[in-house]
Amino acid sequence: MAIVWGRTLVCLADEKISRSMQARREAEEAGQVYSSFMAYDSFMAEEPKWPEDSIFFAIAQRRPPVTRRMSLASASANDIMMLAMDQFSRGIFHMPHAQSSHTHHFHCSSSSHAAESASFSRPKELFTIASEVLNLAERLDSASERQYWASWADSVFNQMKMEVDMDSWRGPITSARGRCWLIMGSAKVDEMESALERGESGVLRSEDAEEAREGLAMAISFFERAKGSSVQSEQEELQSLLAEALLTLANLTIDNNKREELYSRAQAEGGDQVILELEGRARDDGMDYMDES
Repeated sequence: MAIVWGRTLVCLADEKISRSMQARREAEEAGQVYSSFMAYDSFMAEEPKWPEDSIFFAIAQRRPPVTRRMSLASASANDIMMLAMDQFSRGIFHMPHAQSSHTHHFHCSSSSHAAESASFSRPKELFTIASEVLNLAERLDSASERQYWASWADSVFNQMKMEVDMDSWRGPITSARGRCWLIMGSAKVDEMESALERGESGVLRSEDAEEAREGLAMAISFFERAKGSSVQSEQEELQSLLAEALLTLANLTIDNNKREELYSRAQAEGGDQVILELEGRARDDGMDYMDES
């Protein structure tokens, strides 16, 4: 039940992000300054129209007005995710593991319980939880929040090494961990973006820049390994993610030779789209990143 509650809260947090993005677009179209209260008002104003034979209709009829989704409506997506994490922690702790050799001592306990355990897949549940959190992390506005939840998802994916036959799960787990590290490394870049735009190149020697490079290097390593164990239909997505990681790392690299090598690798993985992005960056920065030939 804790896992169900956790996944429900992730869905609510995702809806929070969608409402916020919609409210921001509407504010921009109306020439207004966006405020988080716009998304709050949208969330509070809408009441689902439940069928009269639904249990939720009866609950809504008996609910005092003052309790009308007040706490969740005013909470941020990150606040809701903290509640989800509490539920996931309890749920994961109580998840059944694969039956070990000593379970024959309990053979006579309950045949129904054994059947339930046999149909339950702990690795699948862990992968689903981490994937849903990772998908949400990619959409968060705050760089620090993206980094936090990507790190949380990565810890769950990493835990799966003790739970699964890695020969069958290696590709999905490796690819997912690459996405986690790409988010973590890119989040650091976002925090330094303003300084870089002002031409403060010294920020590239900061501790944050070094952490970003380490995170992006981890992402590249995971993506390269995932390519080796992925099917053909997944190759294009992995190449795109790998190109993004290479390009982002190149922009943080101080050594000219290493930077050019990373750009070349990004072009090889990403093709024309990366070339166009590089040309745009070169024009914006007044630098020639690419060989005119």
